[in-house]
Amino acid sequence: MTLNRIANETNEEIENAAETGWKAATDVARRGVETSRDVAETTLSTANDAFRRVTDQVTQVLGFNGPQAEELARRSSRNVEAMTQAGSILARGAQEVSQEIFGLIGERIRTNIDAVNRLAGARSVPDLVAVQSDLVRDGLRQAIETGRRVAEMSLRTADEAARAIGAGVQANAGRVRRAA
Repeated sequence: MTLNRIANETNEEIENAAETGWKAATDVARRGVETSRDVAETTLSTANDAFRRVTDQVTQVLGFNGPQAEELARRSSRNVEAMTQAGSILARGAQEVSQEIFGLIGERIRTNIDAVNRLAGARSVPDLVAVQSDLVRDGLRQAIETGRRVAEMSLRTADEAARAIGAGVQANAGRVRRAA
């Protein structure tokens, strides 16, 4: 067997093992993120229901009745609904960021396998230095791009959550002005 053939077979085995490991890790992570999202949504829904019950009890204890009690209940309900929507948006955003990161990890694994092949193919010291500098540059570019993409997704998610909360605040402000 020649050295090139052994190197090629070893590279294929490494690539197959990395791909299999990556698929398993991605599947486990995806299921974990989905479970976390479902738990967060269930928790927010339960909190919403509990908050409504507490609001009803407070209105009874404080002696609110009629239109005043109804307005307090509606206002509280809108606030809880806005918080629930914002929580769902944040959970979905966390899932998207997580999926993006796992995708980038897979891309990085493939890049690293290619880098090993490129380094192994260097035939002289100047070739090795050139390949290494290319790899460092590409790694830095990829890290910057990853940070940018994750930041954009996080900002978009935060904006959506803020709009959901803002919509609840505006709805309540409109009710207060009409009541006055």
